[in-house]
Amino acid sequence: MDKQIIDVCKDYIETEQIDELQEYVINLKKIQITDYRLPIEYMYQQIYLHACLKKKHVIAEWIESIFPLIFDNIQQIGLRQMFLYGKFLLRK
Repeated sequence: MDKQIIDVCKDYIETEQIDELQEYVINLKKIQITDYRLPIEYMYQQIYLHACLKKKHVIAEWIESIFPLIFDNIQQIGLRQMFLYGKFLLRK
């Protein structure tokens, strides 16, 4: 399931459909799956780095802006180093 979600988000990134991506992510937060925990940290990292790799600055900035809204402080500490790498990919 998480692979499908990542693929859909990557398609939105590649076609620069930021509005559709935003709506899709908001709808993901509403999904309640009791028997399965989505690996949100992994999915966020894959989507953010894909946006940086494809040089989609606006999408990468939006993904960065929702970071503190999605994760608690402990999760943020574990994930924050990817932003340095993402910014490197955007500049390269």
